[in-house]
Amino acid sequence: MLPLIFLSLVGSALSLPVTDDVIRNYESYRLPNQSFPTFYDVRLFFDPMNVVNFTGDVSIRLFANVPINEIVLHAMAMEIKSVELYAASNENENLMRGYVLSTDDTHFLRVESTQTLVPLQAYILKIEYVGTYADNMFGVYVSTYQYSGQTVNLITSQLQPTFARRAFPCYDEPLFKAVFRTTIYAPPEYPVVRTNMPERTDLSKPNVDGYVKYEFQDTLVMSSYLLAYLVSNFDFISNEQNEIYNIPFRVYSRPGTQNTAEFALDFGQHNMIALENYTEFPYAMPKLDKAAVPDFAAGAMENWGLVIYREVALLVQDGVTTTSTKQNIGRIICHENVHMWFGNEVSPLSWTYTWLNEGFANFFENYGTDLVLPEWRMMDQYVLLLQNVFQSDAVLSVNPMTHPVYTPSQVMGTFNAVAYQKSGSVIRMMQHFLTPEIFRKGLVIYLRNNTRSAVGPADLYAGLQQALDESTHTIDWPISTIMERWATQGGFPVLNVRRSAASAESISVSQQRFLTDTSLSSTDTWHVPINWVLSTNPDFSDTKPQRWISPFGPALAIDIQGLSGAEWFIVNKQQTGYYRVNYNVENWQALANVLIRSHNTIHLLNRAQIIDDSFNLARNGRLDYRYAFEVSRYLINETDYIAWGAANAAFSYLDIVLTGSKAYQLFQEYVLHLTEPLYARLGFDVASGEEHVTAFHRNIILNLNCRYGNQHCVNRSQELLQQLRNNPGQTLNPDIQTTVFCSGLRGGSAENFNFLWERYRASQDSSEQSILLNALGCTSNATLRNFYLNQVIDENSFVREQDRHTILVSVINSSPEGMETALLFVLEHFAMIQPNVQLLTGTTNILNAFARRLTTREHLTIINTFATRYQQYFSAGERASVQAITENIAASITWTQRNYNMVDDWLNVNYGNNANILTSSFLIIISIFITLYNY
Repeated sequence: MLPLIFLSLVGSALSLPVTDDVIRNYESYRLPNQSFPTFYDVRLFFDPMNVVNFTGDVSIRLFANVPINEIVLHAMAMEIKSVELYAASNENENLMRGYVLSTDDTHFLRVESTQTLVPLQAYILKIEYVGTYADNMFGVYVSTYQYSGQTVNLITSQLQPTFARRAFPCYDEPLFKAVFRTTIYAPPEYPVVRTNMPERTDLSKPNVDGYVKYEFQDTLVMSSYLLAYLVSNFDFISNEQNEIYNIPFRVYSRPGTQNTAEFALDFGQHNMIALENYTEFPYAMPKLDKAAVPDFAAGAMENWGLVIYREVALLVQDGVTTTSTKQNIGRIICHENVHMWFGNEVSPLSWTYTWLNEGFANFFENYGTDLVLPEWRMMDQYVLLLQNVFQSDAVLSVNPMTHPVYTPSQVMGTFNAVAYQKSGSVIRMMQHFLTPEIFRKGLVIYLRNNTRSAVGPADLYAGLQQALDESTHTIDWPISTIMERWATQGGFPVLNVRRSAASAESISVSQQRFLTDTSLSSTDTWHVPINWVLSTNPDFSDTKPQRWISPFGPALAIDIQGLSGAEWFIVNKQQTGYYRVNYNVENWQALANVLIRSHNTIHLLNRAQIIDDSFNLARNGRLDYRYAFEVSRYLINETDYIAWGAANAAFSYLDIVLTGSKAYQLFQEYVLHLTEPLYARLGFDVASGEEHVTAFHRNIILNLNCRYGNQHCVNRSQELLQQLRNNPGQTLNPDIQTTVFCSGLRGGSAENFNFLWERYRASQDSSEQSILLNALGCTSNATLRNFYLNQVIDENSFVREQDRHTILVSVINSSPEGMETALLFVLEHFAMIQPNVQLLTGTTNILNAFARRLTTREHLTIINTFATRYQQYFSAGERASVQAITENIAASITWTQRNYNMVDDWLNVNYGNNANILTSSFLIIISIFITLYNY
């Protein structure tokens, strides 16, 4: 499953709020594993016009592992009408004594038998029930859209991770794999009925008046969470006329949108071919459907044979969809395709090992997209993803990759940045310390040895170890030993690398856990692969480890031949290792010097690493800020997006902590000075033949210039917005729309806000809606900002539930005033916000946005009040997010005490007084030049 941001679920969506006081024994949430299913025969009666409930029945073929008198499985949000239990050899004798459906969040259905069930003997459990459509998009639910002025209903599903039990009674843990036979009855008005398998020709189920019957072939052996349903009047495009891939491949979407599905059809097939070649393992199902639905909890879900997406995650509208959204669509398609192997063929033993699914999907969504579209530079961009997740992983309270979870709330909480981006980054590190080909061969072994099975990390390590042992490459420890600490400890290390003297031929390397809040500490250490580059031979190509740092013992001395003759050195080639590096100040200054003199001498990914490491090390007091600023001077010559992506993140934090201070204007001058050449070069207009990532680069430069007062940027944005208002049918480059719209809203114009709000309401395109929702939060008009925030909780809101969290996030990120208003709004209304923001991505996404922006003691007081007021409402994921907020605020308070004067001094020396006048004059000249160039 791919979330649009980070995943969480509130307790109220899971029958009862779960608190630590309620839970006596977490293990009691696991099925007892005394029986197991092998085959389900499910009938479902779905009518999209009945938005309340559906009926169904299931026949489960099961076996006992030990002599038992009770079968325990899951059922949720349903009324059980009848239960029967038979020995498969004698269906004339009902063995059911009684049953109890729990009312708590274990969701256990306990069926008591009249006699002891014998191991290895087959039994048949038959259950009739009335199910309830989910009102939060978890389970089977009703979605709607507008077509020809009418509201049209459809039925679809999201069953991962614990909601197959809402569709029918089942053993709803990934360990319990079985074969599923599905029959769906639907009204004739809804002729497009799909599930995981194609329809069968050997029909056996009875017809029912008023319904059309759809019988489907039996699935492969699979986990219950991978089932999916679609009852609709969608249209589709397919590969039947142009079979790129040798499996029937269709993309379903609402009528009239088929032209927007072409990219998904083309890229999806090429990507599947690339993944089959990589894994040496053919896709096993007889078809692959992709379906874009209007309302969907996650970004997409990897149901085997019927992958369901949000519309914005699958459909591309030329002239409307941004480059960023199109890239996300490719990435998400690849993510779900990867799951056909990592998750579907081989599943985790339990959700404790969610990273075995999502970490691989996260890594390969980039690597696999790169196999098909190398011009997108996805693996270069991956470094920015790694640097971003460092921020989330640098708090003491963060969970590890292998994170024991039991309750439904805990299970949902584990679908977070650690399971996705952190695990993907660690997997990328494995690829490099093993070498890419050994890594690939190890995964081939892993998949072949464990197909249709449920596994734990040891099974992965065994496959990789076998491939390593069959190679000439050697590593100091078994892979299982290396990975144990990476998987079971939160966080990551910083390596402190020191050269004792300029003439030294060795370095000293020690490690400690990197924490944003340095008042906290941890003894966690890791097995760390390291490699290095000397200025005398700047070859960054070989990323194999040259040495390993042990988690035990004192600092390691490493002899490096030729070090004494090197002006500078760099550890962690291409930032393939998941850690930060801190040097002695002489090396930092040498790196700053070579960057300003000849930045292309250093690999692009290491330039990004140097920027990110230096500013984050300075942020928490490990490095004097002067060296980070000296490193950044070279950016005036930097033309690549990746390095600027790292710089933009560094500047974003400084923007937050300096806002309102006397240093803020000088900081803005500093950033404007560094961006001057790129603003002149990129401007607002797209040049012919631009590379893919230039759109992202332009957005960074325009956003910084418009926000920090480049008057040409502000004026040009206003002109473009006015042109659009004068002629709403004209085209405006979608990649610059957010910048243009935000600039038009920061002045407080009610006319601009109302124009964009009405444009949002009139739009049926999810890509355009996403742009507008993210921009509307930029308004500085207090009345309109409050109106916009109230769309989150208004029962008549025009914004779909799945998108409402975007309102709050856009306001939080818009400005300090917007953030303060949003904070008080959440403090006042959180109990109402929770059930209104699409519970999978909503509340935790909002809290994560606060974690990046709250900095003061006043903020800490508000968050403490918030935590006390809503403690009983928090899910496990929300509770962790609140803890991360408090740690980050504490670190920012320390930052002001420790770093502000140093930053202020550097800015004054370099951008105060005459320097400030010179920069301002140069900005005026540049603005005049651009004006003449454009007109």
